[in-house]
Amino acid sequence: MNQRTPAEYVNPYIGTIGHLLTATRPVTALPHSAVQIFPNVTPNMQDYFIAEKIASFPLCTLSVMFAGTDAGSMENAVSRFDMSAVKSHPYSFSIYLEDPEIDVCGSTTLHGCIYNVSGADKLFLRAGRNAVIVSEDNALLIERRESRDNARKSWTIVKLSCGFTAETEEGTAVITPACTSFEISAAVSYISAEKAREIYSIELEGKNCEAVAAESKAVWEDLLGRVKVRGGSEDLKAAYYTALYRSFGKMFDFGEYGQYYSGYDGRVHDGEFYTVDQLWDSFRSMHPLQLLLEPERHRKMLDSYVQMYRQSGAMPSFPSQDGDSPVMIGFHAASLFADGLAKGIEADYETAYEGMRRNATEITMLPWVGDKPANELDRCYYEKGFFPSLEIGQEEWVADAHSFERRQCLAVTLEHAYDDWCVAQLAKYLGKDEDYELFMKRSKNYANIYNREIGFMAPKNADGKWIEGYDPMRGGGQGGRAYFAECNAYTFNFSVWHDIDGLAGLMGGHEKLCDRLDELFTTPNPGKYGFLDQFPDSTGLMGMFCMGNEPSFHIPYFYNYCGKPWMTQRRLRTIIELWFTNSPLGICGDEDSGAMSSWMAFSALGIYPVCPGKAEYALTSPMFDEIELTVSGGKFVIRAEGAGDGLRYIKSAKLNGREYNCAFISHADLVAGGELVLEMSDRPNKAWGLEN
Repeated sequence: MNQRTPAEYVNPYIGTIGHLLTATRPVTALPHSAVQIFPNVTPNMQDYFIAEKIASFPLCTLSVMFAGTDAGSMENAVSRFDMSAVKSHPYSFSIYLEDPEIDVCGSTTLHGCIYNVSGADKLFLRAGRNAVIVSEDNALLIERRESRDNARKSWTIVKLSCGFTAETEEGTAVITPACTSFEISAAVSYISAEKAREIYSIELEGKNCEAVAAESKAVWEDLLGRVKVRGGSEDLKAAYYTALYRSFGKMFDFGEYGQYYSGYDGRVHDGEFYTVDQLWDSFRSMHPLQLLLEPERHRKMLDSYVQMYRQSGAMPSFPSQDGDSPVMIGFHAASLFADGLAKGIEADYETAYEGMRRNATEITMLPWVGDKPANELDRCYYEKGFFPSLEIGQEEWVADAHSFERRQCLAVTLEHAYDDWCVAQLAKYLGKDEDYELFMKRSKNYANIYNREIGFMAPKNADGKWIEGYDPMRGGGQGGRAYFAECNAYTFNFSVWHDIDGLAGLMGGHEKLCDRLDELFTTPNPGKYGFLDQFPDSTGLMGMFCMGNEPSFHIPYFYNYCGKPWMTQRRLRTIIELWFTNSPLGICGDEDSGAMSSWMAFSALGIYPVCPGKAEYALTSPMFDEIELTVSGGKFVIRAEGAGDGLRYIKSAKLNGREYNCAFISHADLVAGGELVLEMSDRPNKAWGLEN
């Protein structure tokens, strides 16, 4: 059997059944493209893999359904399909609609999409009541208001490969093609109708679906081919390359050949522009992976963050197409710039620092609030070094506090301490010595909420007194939100990745830190039924460790820092084999637009960026016998014979021919190119990896 290429290994239906909350979607799209196509199933099944009917397909910002002569509306055009007959790839898909007996194949460009349709007598196009549909020469032009305030519009050009007639009414169109086998294609612009026509002429004019799919596949082969693996099962390779593919969804590229529309000031600008980023999820491993494998694009993303700040006056924390979204906690753009600085990415760090400093000193840290002035809770953090808690049962009095998301005071303190450390790195680089001292002092704020008596991060009231009745496992209400973000104290006890030695000191030393890690993985949960009802994001449980949510990503690697890297090797292999598989259940938590997959895409290589902002990676055993990374300096090869057959422990290592007894590798060594040779074993070598 011929070995498949990286893009051919991708199975977009991995993870399409959720373990508890949100399943993935089987997306066909170019890397970083906002134009994505997939079957819209009905009823609106959360778990795609077990859906039986298709209602429509995306057509840029519109939706379309293909039907026979008997269908009188889009709702009546719903069709059964057989999942076993679906062929789905990053670059194309094909589906057979059983009821009208129609074959549909689809592919995408950066700003457009195309379907090859065989057997359809009519099409139903839905654009929405706020859309205007105008017939042009063998085309339709649809103008839509896209944002709630109607500031952002889109213009979509739709064309068929054969003649057609169209009846339009209230943002819908019934299209009757002159033949039953045809292609329908569309391109979208957020600038103007003229720009939509220009995009169509560049990306789709004169091309059929097969040609577009071939172009898309070539793009994916280039990007995914920057990681080549040998050894391991076919299922493992499918799981791996699917994780890698999902790691390059966001941020979306909204540049339109030299111009872009920005929802941050409602204007058209010259240049390139990326936005839409679930930053709380993506800063941990997704952005560092993109930085490693596509550094030039990552530079453009950093520049886009600077542009968003210039256009809006605030450095975004969870950017959308129409401005910053008040979602989650932290100002983690600081992490992106600290990581870029540490790893040699060129950026406007002066302007970025200006925006980050404003976030860190003038904007409230309250969760899910957005760009509102700092209040008494923030002043407590500034002056006393912690974000204060309410007493149990006490009513909230701060007007800006979110009624459901609450204060999340411990998670806020911990993640802002990290953000302060990141801001300090930029201050030092820019020669702002007083700011450096200020933010480095604040980066130690995590120590102010560690209660040595109980051994957990714990809440304090504004007077600095510990909250009575606090329960580290079940406290905080739904999602632990009085104190945490979606997880409990067992997870957030380790949310100090920028100062692990300091955390170990609080716990009584590095050996005690190892004990606490063991405790995390072996403490029985109090019954999954009740626990997951309170913490539905905490799936992928192993003891109290929850692989299914981002705050856990770095934790297994902490063993490297306390003298037991062989335990990292053990934990990581077990986690990946258990929770990341070539299966509809193959992702153990919410994918969060590639964040979960990026953890797998890094960890299976045997390297992981525990602290973005530091130019190093923790080492562990890879999942493959050989890995070849294309990096800025050429090729970096990791050889680990036997790893693909299950050997999980590193017996010895050589870096570029020299003995290597360190459980970390620098970014500089990695991107320079070279070779890391790992001798693998089925038994731990407790003497390896202990040198700094």
